[in-house]
Amino acid sequence: MIEGHNKTEASSYSRPGTSSAAGSVSDEDGKSLAKSRWQPCTSRKWLENSTESFEKFTEVGLTNLSNELLVKILSNMDIRSVSSCRCVNRRWQALVDENYLQALSFSRCFDYQPIPQTVKHYHSLTRSWLTGFSNEGKELTEQLDKLQDNKHFPKILFFGIAGLFAKTKFLTCQDVCTLHHANWVNNASFSPDGCHLVTVADDYTAKIWGLVDGQWQEKVTIRHSLWVDSANFSPDGSHLVTTSIDALDGSGTAQIWGLIDGQWQRKATVRHPNDDGYVTEVKNARFSPDGNRLVTASADGTAKIFELVDGQWQEKAIIRHSRLFNMVINASFSPDGIHLVTAATEGTAKIWGLVAGQWQEKATIEHSDWVRDASFSPPHGRYLVTACDDETAKIWELVAGQWQESAIIRHSLMVIDAKFSPDGSHLVTTSTDHTAKICKLIDGQWQQIATILHSDEVFTASFSPDGRHLVTASDDCTVKIWGLVAGKWQEKATLRHPDKVRSASFSPDGSHLVTSTLSHAAKIWLLKSKESNDIS
Repeated sequence: MIEGHNKTEASSYSRPGTSSAAGSVSDEDGKSLAKSRWQPCTSRKWLENSTESFEKFTEVGLTNLSNELLVKILSNMDIRSVSSCRCVNRRWQALVDENYLQALSFSRCFDYQPIPQTVKHYHSLTRSWLTGFSNEGKELTEQLDKLQDNKHFPKILFFGIAGLFAKTKFLTCQDVCTLHHANWVNNASFSPDGCHLVTVADDYTAKIWGLVDGQWQEKVTIRHSLWVDSANFSPDGSHLVTTSIDALDGSGTAQIWGLIDGQWQRKATVRHPNDDGYVTEVKNARFSPDGNRLVTASADGTAKIFELVDGQWQEKAIIRHSRLFNMVINASFSPDGIHLVTAATEGTAKIWGLVAGQWQEKATIEHSDWVRDASFSPPHGRYLVTACDDETAKIWELVAGQWQESAIIRHSLMVIDAKFSPDGSHLVTTSTDHTAKICKLIDGQWQQIATILHSDEVFTASFSPDGRHLVTASDDCTVKIWGLVAGKWQEKATLRHPDKVRSASFSPDGSHLVTSTLSHAAKIWLLKSKESNDIS
């Protein structure tokens, strides 16, 4: 069964390999790397103690419950507990496997985001990739083919792919295609369903690419009158927003595009007017989780919130930072959409809450230099992280309705980027000091567990969909993929580029990477097990 991956050592997945990878990653001095909550102790260990475990469950009467009631109880446990219960006796193992309780429990941490692995997506994209990934990938497809009618198929597939990656010691990356621009490509990212991709360049354009019959083709070119700062898809992938500045009057603009009957069409342009003669470039824009709101961050020191009303985007609120000549660089919503954070060059990040339809300031996070980015943790927005030029990233926690400082992550130079893993259990920061640092939430405390080394600035880092892998993009012209193996982050692959790399991110199903560089191009890579060359 997929639940146990047909291995006697399987837990929530089969146990990852324990051999060391030749990666430049250092564990923090004196700190143990606790196992992730979604990587429980192996079944072998639990089988050795199964008699004791069975006796404990007998004492509380669980072993005498009906199958129906027992499944209900197990269905509300986390992945570690479900995997442990699977080893109590054969009856419990059968119940866990037959009801796919490991897959359901594992996927629960990601319920806030859509899982794109529908049956259609599986046949059009994922199945052929799994077949070529490794021999175990081929075996996985044989099992999945029999489960396509199961209502939990997307979660079973998501869990199966996560297990496959967990058991892969090293990866290779096949160059699938190159997406060209006329100038530096500063960012590239997949749509939530993985069927589209957007690239952002200094040639005054953003391009949307679509997957047609297995080939990536340019679908539309979005033109601005000056450089494009950012491009972001809505959570359901039906809209895209790009940001820039208008060359004629210096006003900041954001273009909103919608996917209608398979075609991308411009729906609206929202502006930050240049009323006072100052540049009002829109630095970034992001949609709310439900896609009905949009926030724009501008060099005029404000953020604006727009709402979709009767098919029209209407300005609803203006959020201001305090100082003159101050830029709001970034703004983003919390996962529940009722909080908002803005990051500014005045050295502050401000948290705003939606109260009775009005956005009110809730807290101010103080830094001593530009705050580059700020974002909430998934899935519930309990934590918030800021990335700052003062060589720190700060984590704040929402406690009893109040935001309190929880931890400070220190680098030796400016912090460029900070991101949470999809389940909110890990955090990565990147810096011009040539490092990325990984922190983990352990017993309610954020602890630094690893430092990743490059030979030049680390520009960005992002997690895989299951949070078990990480990709770093650096000015040393490399992209590196790191995997969590037996509790430690190890290098699994290095992708070399002809120029500095500005971004790297996974596709929603984890099968591909997209990287953007200063060599006027973005590249799409197909991930395979390094042992896939042995596939017969």
